[in-house]
Amino acid sequence: MARPTLYKTHQARLQAAREKRRRHYQKFRESILAKRCQSHKEKKSQSNEPSDDKDEPIETLHDCIATVKYAKDDFMAYVKSPRRFFNLLVDEYSKTMPDPELHPTANGDKSIFERAITRLEDFLDQANRGLDGILQMCGVSDEWRAADGVCKFMREMIGMIKDILLRLAEGGDSELSIAFMGNELWYQEYKFPV
Repeated sequence: MARPTLYKTHQARLQAAREKRRRHYQKFRESILAKRCQSHKEKKSQSNEPSDDKDEPIETLHDCIATVKYAKDDFMAYVKSPRRFFNLLVDEYSKTMPDPELHPTANGDKSIFERAITRLEDFLDQANRGLDGILQMCGVSDEWRAADGVCKFMREMIGMIKDILLRLAEGGDSELSIAFMGNELWYQEYKFPV
């Protein structure tokens, strides 16, 4: 003999399925959250390419200085020439800008700038780790001042990209275009070291 039908309507079946999922979640909530947390950590560690021992303390002054140096070298390998880097970013963004006559309210792809910020912040985090180690071992010294100069330049580069994003937030593509044509963007006014 066949099993009797419990839910005769589609709505009743959906409601029963929701109740079943809700009971399961309540019963296994802790393990579900632990699995989500673990998978989030794994995804985050996979997305951060330089997965060096970020949690391990730096033990010597030489290691701290080397950490800042490697962060600076990686940063400069990514940026190459700062002014050209910004020009390429703006050029890449301008290729995603829609035609203002066809789409007057649409904007280009801001994620170009957001990805660049994320990448530069990774380099800055690495350099700050070395900077903090130098400060703890030597206090404010010549080594710390040199490392701080590197970190300051990285922070300024990130600030320049955020300046571009601010122009986009204020007035969209038109505001960015006007500022770019008038050489009003921070990176256009900045005197980059040669």
